[in-house]
Amino acid sequence: MKKIYCLLAVAVIGLSACSTAKLSQIPSYKLEIIQGNELDQDILNTLQPGMSREQVQMRLGTPLLRDPFHANRWDYIFVVSRSNRVKEEKKLTLYFDKEGKLVHAEGDALTAQAQPVNLGTTSPRE
Repeated sequence: MKKIYCLLAVAVIGLSACSTAKLSQIPSYKLEIIQGNELDQDILNTLQPGMSREQVQMRLGTPLLRDPFHANRWDYIFVVSRSNRVKEEKKLTLYFDKEGKLVHAEGDALTAQAQPVNLGTTSPRE
C-alpha cells in the first residue's frame, strides 16, 4: 500500500513540473499554408471585357469555386496562413454573360493593385 502512495506522490511531483508555460517556450516549426489560386497583379491587368472563359482560365487557372446555382460566376480565392493565422487573403469574382464572355470583375484583389482593371464596372478615380 505504501508503494502505491509513493508512486502516486512521485507521479504528482513529476507532472507538476510540466506546465504549458514551459512548453510554449520550446521552438517549433509552423508550416506556411498556401491555398487557392495565386492572383498575380500583372495577370489581373491583362483581363479584358469580352474574354472567353477559356482565355480567363488560361490566365488565372481553374476557379476555386464554381457555383452550380450561378453558372456565370467564378470565384478565385487566395489565402496564406501560418499557425492558424491568416497572413494574406485575396478574393476575385468574375461574371460572364450567357455566351461565356467576361463582363464584370470585383473583389479585393482588384482594389489592391495600383491601377484598377476597368471591365466597365467602375468609374476612374479622381
